[in-house]
Amino acid sequence: MGDAIAGYIERRGGTLQTSELVRCGYSRVQIQAAIKNGAITVLRQGVVGTESADAEQRVAVLANGLITCISAAQELGLWTIKDPEQLHLWTLHSRQPASTIKHRGDLVRPHRPGNYVGILDCLLHAIRCRPRLEALVIAESAVRRGAVSKAELLELLPGKRNGIRRAVVLGIGDDADSPLEIIARDLFRAVGLRVETQVPIPGLGRVDIVVEGRIIIELDGFDFHSDRAAFKKDRKRNNAGMLSGFPTLRYVYEDLVFTPQNVVAEVMTMLRRVA
Repeated sequence: MGDAIAGYIERRGGTLQTSELVRCGYSRVQIQAAIKNGAITVLRQGVVGTESADAEQRVAVLANGLITCISAAQELGLWTIKDPEQLHLWTLHSRQPASTIKHRGDLVRPHRPGNYVGILDCLLHAIRCRPRLEALVIAESAVRRGAVSKAELLELLPGKRNGIRRAVVLGIGDDADSPLEIIARDLFRAVGLRVETQVPIPGLGRVDIVVEGRIIIELDGFDFHSDRAAFKKDRKRNNAGMLSGFPTLRYVYEDLVFTPQNVVAEVMTMLRRVA
């Protein structure tokens, strides 16, 4: 039974409150036996863990908190555009590790078993905490997968005091196929350009973005040109685009995030050339 309890804790990050073990059907006698035979370790009163416990989840459980916001997004299956520099943690009390970003207030939904808030609370915390573009990417991915609706988010962010947060929700689209497409779409629309994403073009297939109906923007992720076949395919797509009357510009994450002004300038130059 000790191995079974250790396995259950391991599947939930390696750290767990004993009260949650009891709720999941393990008796306190069984838990004490697992502690005695070394399968699990007492971290403090009411909290046990395994040797290979996830460090962030251990911090969360020891603080009687839950991982949230951008720190929870990837675990919950949501898109992000950067990794958090600090752990984002929700707690009901004022005591919290100094190295964490604090989130307070009642949760809208009961959290699922484990050490993370639910998707809806993760979104609300991200919208209130993160820069607009980061929040938009997280929120749009949740809406896209059907985990929450724009109407539901707007209802939970009422009034003028939530104006900036409501603007994030209102900016959610239904046409992007990746975080990079959201970033690029947002960048081009911010300077008044007409943007279409995931556009089918005869003889070429589906392209990431078409700007002003005249130029193609292709966005390359972290696996860009991971093999020669992919490299050759991209060259053929570029040539096919030119032959179809659509010049192609290609950008990666770093271009869009670190030098967006250069991207806009190049797109504007190309639009003038094909006018």
